[in-house]
Amino acid sequence: MKAFVRGPSVAVTLVAGIAIVFPLVYGGQSYLMSVATLILIYGLVAVTLNLLIGYGGQVSLGHAGLLAVGSYTAAIVANDFALPFPLELLAAAVTTALVGLALGLPTGRLRGHYLAIATLGFGLAVPQIANNLSGLTNGFEGLTVPAAAIGGLTFATPVQFYYLVLLVVALSLLAITSLLGTSTGRSFMAVRDSEAAALAMGINTRRTKVVLFTTSAFFCGLAGALYAHQIGVVAPSNFPFALSLIFLAMVIVGGLASVWGSLAGALVLQIVQEVTSGLGGLSSAIIGAAVVLVLLVTPEGLAALPRHIRRVMRGRRPTAEAEREPASREVSSGT
Repeated sequence: MKAFVRGPSVAVTLVAGIAIVFPLVYGGQSYLMSVATLILIYGLVAVTLNLLIGYGGQVSLGHAGLLAVGSYTAAIVANDFALPFPLELLAAAVTTALVGLALGLPTGRLRGHYLAIATLGFGLAVPQIANNLSGLTNGFEGLTVPAAAIGGLTFATPVQFYYLVLLVVALSLLAITSLLGTSTGRSFMAVRDSEAAALAMGINTRRTKVVLFTTSAFFCGLAGALYAHQIGVVAPSNFPFALSLIFLAMVIVGGLASVWGSLAGALVLQIVQEVTSGLGGLSSAIIGAAVVLVLLVTPEGLAALPRHIRRVMRGRRPTAEAEREPASREVSSGT
């Protein structure tokens, strides 16, 4: 953890400062505040997916399904029980974690493309299930979500809700980065690097995978609750399979095994998506081209871009050995 604090502390402070003062400059523009809030939520989802792929080596194509579970739970709790927002968040996170546990138990024995197919099936099934459970989810029309409230304080304006999301995301990132510095986090990475070696070290690989899925789902459930309040109406159409692919692209663009890279990937791809949203079918093509362009410039993702820039500024050409720096080195530095 010392390396984490020493390394990116300046960059983290700068990004946090920009995030805090952003509404002071653009708070009067509802559209920009909405986009900024969505970037924070998608950034948290990308980090939870990177937990699986980058830190655990487990491929998932169903994170939109987990996001849907969290969103529907929050919508149902908000409408039927009128709980304070913190309890609503907890309910969404725990429910999604239980779903992640149920998903992790059978998939803990799978790996590679078998695991990808299993999670793909889950991601495709959740919107269909929600559409058919009309008594609980109101079918394709969805559930209207009231403004988040804590006691007598209601977060009804874009700026108020932005700050609420920023606080939840910041606390979630702190918890995730702290977890990665523990023995549990090191077990995740040991299983990723080599299951055989992890077994030889006495690590229960199946249990580690289940814990990994459950942890990822828990924080994705938090993002789902935030997403429900952001979009206002939770319906099956809000969680297409393409959304899972966007999350995967955010992780790849940002860089595997990088918390801050996931946030950068969410920022870049969401901005590209917003800019090209009026181009119809060309939007997906442009997003794909943006992904390819980023990977051509920096194959290790945006997380490695500062390192490449430093090398260029020092007049050093990266050697082949340096290009193959293990992901564990980035993890230890908290990038």
